[in-house]
Amino acid sequence: MLKFIFRFIIFLIIVAGVAEAVLRFKYGFCNAPLYVSDPDFEYIYAPNQNVKRFGNRVITNEFSMRNDAVSPTDTTVVLLVGDSVINGGSMTDQDSLASGFLEKKLSSELKTRVRVLNISAGSWGPDNIAAYLKKFGLFHAKLICLVTSSHDAHDIMAHESQVGIDPNMPDKQYHIALLELWDRYKYLYPYYVDYYAEKIPFFSTQKELDPVAQKPKTDSVKTEKPVDEGIRKAGVGFNPGYEQLRKIAEDNNIPFFIYLHPEISEVAMGHFNDQGNEIINFAKEKNVRLISEFDFHPSTKMYRKMDVVHFDNKGQIFLTNNLYPIILDYLKKDK
Repeated sequence: MLKFIFRFIIFLIIVAGVAEAVLRFKYGFCNAPLYVSDPDFEYIYAPNQNVKRFGNRVITNEFSMRNDAVSPTDTTVVLLVGDSVINGGSMTDQDSLASGFLEKKLSSELKTRVRVLNISAGSWGPDNIAAYLKKFGLFHAKLICLVTSSHDAHDIMAHESQVGIDPNMPDKQYHIALLELWDRYKYLYPYYVDYYAEKIPFFSTQKELDPVAQKPKTDSVKTEKPVDEGIRKAGVGFNPGYEQLRKIAEDNNIPFFIYLHPEISEVAMGHFNDQGNEIINFAKEKNVRLISEFDFHPSTKMYRKMDVVHFDNKGQIFLTNNLYPIILDYLKKDK
């Protein structure tokens, strides 16, 4: 009996060691992009990082942008500002970002170095962005493009930084990958158990599945989520950052336009929801150019799996191709 227990313990140690190695070297655990708090715009990626996570390289410069270092010789600068849609996070490699593709295409076409500075962070609203620009300046920009979504209409700063508290915003690395796996992703386990249980015939035969949502149907209308509800943020009133960005651009005589990116629920509907309409109405009232992504016929196939708003790599190329001629036209007019 003791011999069996000893062998079992050795087996567990070997399994744990292999799992630890796989998590570290294949998936980049204990090597997450770190965040820093800021009193003005709440949080952002820590500056000067170069980490590999989930097979994707995440690089930040001295200003926490997902770009190479800013140089005094940068004379043709575009500010691409927004949230995780352009930031990409750990699920998008540095070389697969729309901002990087745009730099290469614009530089090639204009025969000069063009910088497309990626100023963004996950769940940032326009007010976060405006606060960042007020703090660090405009980097001699010739154009500002805000990529925004309907839920940003009420995504207003609360100035309650979650850095070091929210497991998705670490301020230091874990030392043990297995501990990080448990601590950072334990809130997902019940969801995945339910999600995959429904796909196993043994568990799903007793349930009538909705062919669209792939979740059990219910007779209670109250538990059904409206198709057009989308992401809802708790901020009261329209996000002041839209007007702040418009004013910053106007005061500095810089062209500014808004690119409105739909959530998957809106793609399914074929139009923006009420929050998106608030952004559209703001643009009309303030005479701000607004580009609707619906003009380019987006497809849900360009979004990440099990995601409602973020592009996959194909989506980043789609975004690049949509923005390229618009930005190019502005830069040619500036010459």
